[in-house]
Amino acid sequence: MKDNHLIIIGRIIGVHGIKGELKVLPLTDDPGRFYDLESVTLVKGETEQEVAITACRLHKTNVLLFLDGVKTRNDAEALIGREVGISRELAVALNEDEFFVEDLIGLPVYNDGELLGKITDILQTGGVDVYTITGGKKTYCVPARKIYFKTVDLGSRRIDAAIPQEILEL
Repeated sequence: MKDNHLIIIGRIIGVHGIKGELKVLPLTDDPGRFYDLESVTLVKGETEQEVAITACRLHKTNVLLFLDGVKTRNDAEALIGREVGISRELAVALNEDEFFVEDLIGLPVYNDGELLGKITDILQTGGVDVYTITGGKKTYCVPARKIYFKTVDLGSRRIDAAIPQEILEL
C-alpha cells in the first residue's frame, strides 16, 4: 500500500507578478480552505518540502500564495509543476460516500465480479466526477455515481461496480 500521509490540494501552475507569488490550481472542493493553513508541503516526485505560507488570496479560479523563502519571480518559476499537499490530519472531514482522490487512485474495479481495471485518474468536472479505469489496453471513463459504483472498500482496497455495457462502450 502506498504511503499517503499527504492530501494533495493543489498544483502550482504559474507565477503572478514579480515578487514570487505562486498561482495554484486548487484540487479541493473548497479553495477557501487555503486561508486556514499555516504551511503546505511542496511535492515533486519523491521530494517533499514543508514551507510556511506568508500570504494567501483567491484570484479568479486559482489561489495565489506567497511562501517563505520565495522572493522573486525566478524563485517562483522554479516551483511550477509541484503539487501542494497538507498533512492528512489537516484534511477536512468527509461525508459518507466521499473519498480523497489519493485513496481511490490504483484501486481495482470489479464489474459484476470481474476485474475491469484500476482507477488511474479522476476528472473533477465541477459536477459529477469521472473515474478513468484502465485495464490492459482499454480505458473507460465512467461517471462516479452510486448506481455504477456500488461499494468502495478502502480497507480491502476494492471497488465493486455494476457498470452497464453501453456505458463501457462510450
